[in-house]
Amino acid sequence: MIKTINGWRAVFALMIVLFHVGATSFEEMTWAGVTFFLMASGMLLAMKYPFNQPDAPSWRSFAGKHAAKLFPLHWLTLVAWIVIMAVLGLLTINPTALALNATLLHSWSLSHSIYFSFNKFSWFLSTLLFCYLCYPLLARWFMPLRLRHKAIIIALLAVIDIAILAGTDDYSRTALYVFPPVRLIDFIIGMTLAEACGFLKDKTPIGKGQNGTDGELVAIALLSVMIMTFRSYPGVLPWSDAILWWIPVAAILIVSRTYDKREGFIGKILASKPLQWLGDISFEIFMLQGIAALLYNYLLDPVMSHIGVHYVYHEVSNDLLGANAPGLIVWLILPIDILLAWAVNRLFTRPVARLLRRA
Repeated sequence: MIKTINGWRAVFALMIVLFHVGATSFEEMTWAGVTFFLMASGMLLAMKYPFNQPDAPSWRSFAGKHAAKLFPLHWLTLVAWIVIMAVLGLLTINPTALALNATLLHSWSLSHSIYFSFNKFSWFLSTLLFCYLCYPLLARWFMPLRLRHKAIIIALLAVIDIAILAGTDDYSRTALYVFPPVRLIDFIIGMTLAEACGFLKDKTPIGKGQNGTDGELVAIALLSVMIMTFRSYPGVLPWSDAILWWIPVAAILIVSRTYDKREGFIGKILASKPLQWLGDISFEIFMLQGIAALLYNYLLDPVMSHIGVHYVYHEVSNDLLGANAPGLIVWLILPIDILLAWAVNRLFTRPVARLLRRA
């Protein structure tokens, strides 16, 4: 694992949670964060699994191994969500939505009530599973192409993506935001970055510099420019969910890979033990944020309301944003989420992973 990438995982996961529980100033980092997770997955897989011969046994082994990283935690959070909502008397079950959700096929639906059903954040796992299943074929037929040919293919996919999103309403745009074939482009870009990093690492001065402080500052500057663009020009909205963040996220990943083990000042912070610890449980932090908000809403909120701190959870819309929620709320829900993530990682994710490795 590249430590700075793991550190960025922690940063983006925390900001995604903060946005979802009411800190709207982190909206742009949420879109960038989802793009980062998909691109980083493609890049790291391309570095680790060349997959020159995608025969059936190899594909099954790869698919089984990577599906095993997603389904156990998904099923745990799905069951937990159903139990909590049933206890609260808020549970309604659509059998079709449940079947698609349980099998991680729900992000293929264009219906909001299905792709955001139950633990709404599981749509990401559905999309990521599709990317994993496509990877062996992409590694065999896409990765051997020359870098410039890959760039041309990505440019064509980007044009198609831009054309599809242009003029879409919020409902359609959200459906495309979670739709696996659309988000596969992020994953493919990440795979291409693995080769681009190897090319750049051999170049001077990038390959010879002592540390990556300058590169880290450039990457953060690009991210800041995109955030300011998003806030200043409402016309970029159709492409703000993913396309707008390709360049700054690519810069972050390239700098992290190129200056691995010779990080600059920012990289050293990202590689610090606290952020590495949070990065290791970022998967759980992301998946448990809705449950953490529910626990706060129904366990702590009655107590906090007595001192004037009140949070509203919209069960019907499955929206974590609290109406008029004070800023203090986000800092109360976040530690609950982190504590849950740590406990689930230690008591469930790791033991299950060990069992599956023995199987």
